[in-house]
Amino acid sequence: MSLPRQSESKSSSVKPSWQTLRVVLRGLVFAVAGLALSVPRCCAQLYDSLDAYPPRWQLDTSDCDARILTHKHLADGGIDGRACEVVTINATHGTEAVLAYPIEPIVPIDGLTANVAVMSARPGARIGFRVRFPYLRPEPSRRPASVIVYGASYNDSGQYATIGIGMIERPLRLKTMALRGEHGADVNLKDPYVDAVIVNAYSGVGVTALRLDELRVDGIVSVSDVSRATVPHPATSGHDDDRAAASRVDPQAASIPDDASRMNVFPNGKVTRILQHNGEPLAWVRSLGFDAVQLSSPPDALLLNEAIQTRVAIYAPAPSAPDPALQSLLQPVAAWYIGHNEALDSTRVDAADLTARRLRAFPGPWQRPIVGAPSESYRRYMTIMDAMVHEMPIRARGLTAEEEVAEMTHFARRVGDRVQMAAGVMSMPPERTLRQTQAIADSIGAPQPSGFRWHSMWLQAMRSLEIAPHAILFRSTHSLASGTELDTQRSMALSYVNRMIAMLEPWIAGATPVTPLRVTGAPYYCTRLSKDDVDVVLLTSKTSRGSEVLAGDGQTLELVLSPTDSKKTIWRLTNFTAQRLAADVTATGARLSIVSPDAAEIIVISSDPSVGGALSQSAARFARQAALDRWQLAGDLVRQTRNQWQTVSASRVGNRAAPMDLIDVAGRTLAEAEPLYRAGDSDATLRMARRADAWALRSEWQLAETLMPDWPRPTSCPPIDCGAAEVQTMWYPLTQDRGWSRNFLTAGALDTAESLNEERWKFGKRLEGRAKSEVVFASRGSYAGPGALLARATAIADDPLPGGYEGTVIQIRSPSVRVPAHTAVRMDALVRTIGFGRPHQGVLVYDSIGGQEMGVLVRGRSAWTPVRLYRQTLEETEVSVMFELMGDGEVMIDEVTLRIWEPENEPPPKAFRPLSTAVVDDDETLESR
Repeated sequence: MSLPRQSESKSSSVKPSWQTLRVVLRGLVFAVAGLALSVPRCCAQLYDSLDAYPPRWQLDTSDCDARILTHKHLADGGIDGRACEVVTINATHGTEAVLAYPIEPIVPIDGLTANVAVMSARPGARIGFRVRFPYLRPEPSRRPASVIVYGASYNDSGQYATIGIGMIERPLRLKTMALRGEHGADVNLKDPYVDAVIVNAYSGVGVTALRLDELRVDGIVSVSDVSRATVPHPATSGHDDDRAAASRVDPQAASIPDDASRMNVFPNGKVTRILQHNGEPLAWVRSLGFDAVQLSSPPDALLLNEAIQTRVAIYAPAPSAPDPALQSLLQPVAAWYIGHNEALDSTRVDAADLTARRLRAFPGPWQRPIVGAPSESYRRYMTIMDAMVHEMPIRARGLTAEEEVAEMTHFARRVGDRVQMAAGVMSMPPERTLRQTQAIADSIGAPQPSGFRWHSMWLQAMRSLEIAPHAILFRSTHSLASGTELDTQRSMALSYVNRMIAMLEPWIAGATPVTPLRVTGAPYYCTRLSKDDVDVVLLTSKTSRGSEVLAGDGQTLELVLSPTDSKKTIWRLTNFTAQRLAADVTATGARLSIVSPDAAEIIVISSDPSVGGALSQSAARFARQAALDRWQLAGDLVRQTRNQWQTVSASRVGNRAAPMDLIDVAGRTLAEAEPLYRAGDSDATLRMARRADAWALRSEWQLAETLMPDWPRPTSCPPIDCGAAEVQTMWYPLTQDRGWSRNFLTAGALDTAESLNEERWKFGKRLEGRAKSEVVFASRGSYAGPGALLARATAIADDPLPGGYEGTVIQIRSPSVRVPAHTAVRMDALVRTIGFGRPHQGVLVYDSIGGQEMGVLVRGRSAWTPVRLYRQTLEETEVSVMFELMGDGEVMIDEVTLRIWEPENEPPPKAFRPLSTAVVDDDETLESR
């Protein structure tokens, strides 16, 4: 392999030498090329007919303000009469409009060739390779520098011609010399690789349409294969000089950086959308609108190759030691993630600090910023990390929109602008809730859960924009590519949410939250972001119950405008179109009315009317895919709700009539939307899908009330929390009192002080330096019996305690009860609370099976309130009921019980006979008398 000449000296002990490797590789490539001549042309090492969705070529860079007008497939416009890609570009004066086709990293040798069939009305298009230098990362982007080596040009206007490129080593050396002249003679230009085939589509000012077909690449030698074959062990390789040169990238490697030297974890001017990776193909992840993935383990060569090809960034735990074989493939790694699968609380600060120091001492090519998701001690973690992730609360806890935003705002104020911020949003039901529901379904022979209440995830993502995050991390514990109906719905929901955020990205990235507009009518929360004389108003429904959401169907949402705002131009982007709205001027001021609003509404206000054009262009890029996603999601919801209501009606559960008329209207509306989508009318498709979606949500809301008679009592029931109505229908008898055993938690009555000794109930305290806390036996005010348990926590300083885990002061654990495997368990307690006035504060009631993520948050209950938990054991285990005090307040606990499902102990019901038979028997008895 012929590499750019380096100024650094090499050790003679390196075996094999680069010159030997070049001869070997050339021989291999020419042997492969000779073999390729004897087989059909379609047998190239990389062949793409470019006739299948999605389009492969992407606009990479330009110096002529190039803009893609259309990018699609032409069914019969290819060189062989089949489909091909067609890209229409509008350009001004310049020289380059580079379209890139990403490929895996390839060694840049003379034997590497590429060919593509091109047709245009104008000549001038050129093919080339994009070559990257992994160790040269210029500011401010810190992305690996790249050059383009060009090949043949297109000159046959109006007809197809195949243009190609090969023999790139000599022109690459010239490009390398130019880079040294720009960045210095000692710049590290080792290990370059080709990561894309490019076509410079610029052919003059104006609109140009370019057809691309039949791409072939030959002579491929993967960088990862060469690295594994040629890089010796670092202890004996003689690469000390190379490592020393590389380490000059960051001379302060082992020190904690100050604010001025911090590296950006997320690119500026974007809201990076990240998926927690579970083995999905990165091309699939990219097609859903994600920019990056977060891994659970260090990346390997295959994943790095895939990330380079698909242009997906990686956030991952760092390896224990740098692997030289991966050094040239690190370009997609954006940051090292610390604290995966562990809680970064106050006890882990020192360990995290040691990890960060180790990472900052890595050689220069391995230097990356550090990101994590601490749950408390933010100011201490701030000195360790370059970015922090704030986890949005578990939706089943029922926090209001105001509380969610207040908690985020509190986090943002404490962090300030010293580190970048990201929001963590759960993109599926909690893992334990899903596992519990699946175990219940298996135990009773019910179908597995198939639906996902995605609207609550959507609202959380939109509300997270209140703090103008640099990124949103969508948490996931299951693969989106598993093929299950649940994960398919999650994929479509994430695609829809990502498109909406991407549409707004130019006006929300780096925006400043300002005073929101006053909302009247339908209950909606208002967020207002301002940037460059453009205000984005986000309205999210406040009608929610756990993970359930209702849209404002049949209601009117009114925004009260100030005199200044009433004179500006207003657009509505909810349907992925820039729809102009006019304010209603009344005696009380100007108002903006929205009838039957969606679960989330988007309004843009600006004094510049030309903003509407930019809004229309941005929305048009994502409208068609968003319409398809929303139409399919609404169709799935309508179908599932209809089937669930039919199951409930057939099972004679509850006494509420099924709203079949509402469901039928929703189904007809979606059927009418299908031809509109096929005709390309995305606006009308979205409007009709939203309408059907709102009706299905209302039907699902009524269904949940029918299946859970314990409401409004605080209750945790896995099938209800997961939205699995079919499972809950078959499990419905367990929500009745019959069939449950006696109470196995003998110490749960809490009637004596002796019941609170350490051998029975257990207590834990934390934050003793910030709060005064106690757990005592209260002889007065109990629900039943002579006493109850009383626990209270009070902040010592004037600053009140926060909510959530950060504000947890006391943990109370009941005695454990051993329960057999595959057994239903019901736990009850009576609770009353005083205080807990801040967001995410209260008493979290949970158990050792479901854990904190399935807990019920109780607050604002001055009267005795029954709390109930339903669970299913997966194996024989010890089960305890637990209580956590989060924040300043007081709680009394009484009558804690634990029962298991034992229907066989119930007396059998009396036998019934048909009435006609009973009448005949009575007549015969009378005659015999």
